[in-house]
Amino acid sequence: MSSVVTPPSKTKSKKNKWNELFFIKRRPRLRGIPLNWEQPATEDDFQKLIRNEGFVSWKLWDGPEDVSQHPILLRDLKDLEQYLLPSFFEFSQKSKYYQNRFYLYQWIFVVGAFTTTVFGTIAALFTIPAGTEVVATSVLTNNVNWQQIASIATAVVGAMTAFITTLSNRGDPQKRWGKTRRLTEELRFHYFTYLSHMEPYHTSERLQKMRRNVIDIRVKEQENG
Repeated sequence: MSSVVTPPSKTKSKKNKWNELFFIKRRPRLRGIPLNWEQPATEDDFQKLIRNEGFVSWKLWDGPEDVSQHPILLRDLKDLEQYLLPSFFEFSQKSKYYQNRFYLYQWIFVVGAFTTTVFGTIAALFTIPAGTEVVATSVLTNNVNWQQIASIATAVVGAMTAFITTLSNRGDPQKRWGKTRRLTEELRFHYFTYLSHMEPYHTSERLQKMRRNVIDIRVKEQENG
């Protein structure tokens, strides 16, 4: 007896394609994202966050053997959780914050430029003298000066867009986003290098080296502003 295969919904497929568009996929969160990271209130939530970021959680360990049977691994995970992961989540939160601000400014710039063009076009159409081929422009202009209204709207929207663009350039969210993300991924690299006991974490002073490297990365972040 053959089973009936239901074809995927065309509406759902079109919706997925729409959501994959760059302008939609990279839309900002209008409510904003907090700049500072706050550690989850409970240990379980913190361990879930660790696992969701692709790290190893000693409490949510799902290996074939109990993690307590590997004391060196367990100690490494707790050391990383104490000395490295808080900085990782802090930088990651800042990176998301600056990323959202950059996308927000880009959206405002694109929408502002489009709106300014529309109002400018309308104002230009209403300046066409009556009696020419473009007759529609003279409709409903007896009592309201639509050309003047469209011109004022063009100036206002253009000024607001220019002002917000200036704020974006001064805050430089794209540059800060890139720097904090680079430092975040640098900490991720140190995490797995330490866990693998690879150089420079292959000696008895590996914990001290890891803590020193984390401090150096934090200094870099402060220098970047």
